[in-house]
Amino acid sequence: MLVEADPLTDAISALRAKGHTVEPCGEDPALWRIDNEDQELTVEQLLALALRLGLVEGPGRAQ
Repeated sequence: MLVEADPLTDAISALRAKGHTVEPCGEDPALWRIDNEDQELTVEQLLALALRLGLVEGPGRAQ
């Protein structure tokens, strides 16, 4: 059986591996804080950040 990777978990792990602090914002699982910044990121923004930094593969890029 093939287990699909969780893109959010992969992005968080990759960001943390590069030394970033990644924490959920309170009780809302859809909001995240990176490096203790005041700005809250949505799941989509967090994924986009990891992709922009070249830490994760985008859709259709994995071989």
